[in-house]
Amino acid sequence: LVDIFEGALKKGVAFINKTLAGNVRKGRINENQAKQIQANLKPSTSLAAFSDCQLIVEAVVERMDVKKKIFGQLDTIVKSTTAILLSNTSTLSIDEMATEALNAARRPYFAGWHFFSPAHIMQLVEIVVGKHTSDETASILQSLTKRIGKIGVLCGNCDGFIGNRMLNPYSTESTLLLSDGVATVQSVDKAIQKVHGFTMGCFQMGDLAGNDIGYFIRKARGLVRDPKTHVVGSNRSSMRYTELGDDLVSELGRLGQKTMKGWYDYDPKVGKGRKGLPSKEVTELIARYTPQKPPQILTSKEIIERIVFPLVNEAFKILEEGISSKPSDIDVVYLFGYGWPAWRGGPMYWADNDVGLPYLLQKLEGFYKAFPRSKYFEPSSLLKECVAMNITVHEYYKKRNHKKTKLHSKL
Repeated sequence: LVDIFEGALKKGVAFINKTLAGNVRKGRINENQAKQIQANLKPSTSLAAFSDCQLIVEAVVERMDVKKKIFGQLDTIVKSTTAILLSNTSTLSIDEMATEALNAARRPYFAGWHFFSPAHIMQLVEIVVGKHTSDETASILQSLTKRIGKIGVLCGNCDGFIGNRMLNPYSTESTLLLSDGVATVQSVDKAIQKVHGFTMGCFQMGDLAGNDIGYFIRKARGLVRDPKTHVVGSNRSSMRYTELGDDLVSELGRLGQKTMKGWYDYDPKVGKGRKGLPSKEVTELIARYTPQKPPQILTSKEIIERIVFPLVNEAFKILEEGISSKPSDIDVVYLFGYGWPAWRGGPMYWADNDVGLPYLLQKLEGFYKAFPRSKYFEPSSLLKECVAMNITVHEYYKKRNHKKTKLHSKL
């Protein structure tokens, strides 16, 4: 375990020891196994400690420059040219890391290994196959993921891979509902959690993960207004966008549960500081964006269609581009990584069996006509084809006898 900061390293070791003690207490492992794991742990503040390792996982801050610098150093430090080097990135291009930081001989042994937070609890791992990743490396990672008790899903390389790419239109449209004045923080979360059945609502999830994460991702994508120059992000010109979520972070510092204030307020005395409470400050912030005469408030059904339908549409595009090889893989990602209600069977199963693809297409076409600058409403070609053939997407893959092929890279 390596961290260049001694304090952070000690904190990491303490967390591992605490987790092991908890697992012993719950009967998942015995004391001898815990002691063996602790004996095997070698903490260090130097990357040189990795010189003889055969598998190394990078899990630093989500910044491409930092990740490339680390892999450039590992390229020199690690002795074996067949050692497997992995990034835990949730959105960034593993092809860019491989091409710009590693020599050609190492690239077949490089891939993404995206663990979902908190990694010691969440079962899902996205195994991200880049254009250089060998079939052998992908196979080893599938085996290792299963060996450590996780559920691995292979996917190609694109911005956000499977899970976070689908989450982008979902979270974007959720915030736009607030600034459009057609929903509240509470009504969105109620629709998603209480009616649809997600483990938690969209804004509850943002507060748990940290609203600054989404802010920095938007900033890296060239969407955020510069707080000093006030210049709008260079990639935002043609996009339907609200600065509401940006101001929440940059102006009010409401990062979520870690600062005891996000979309909700938090009180240490209420629900151990994890129960979201309505925030007057957030209500006042939203009021700055909403029209003076807002449209009629949406029902729970309408909210679900506005934010979950584009999520499903993005999944169709992921299949269409070859980022995922089959719809059931997408269902697994959302069931085990994002708290999708198991009784609904996953986003693709839900679209096929509960929503119906003709209705999904009809609603997306209507949304896209109403909001042409929100490209995530533009219906997928694969969705249109399935509707034209009068079959479900699962039937489409069986009918066309889709075989597992090398996953594609879009970046």
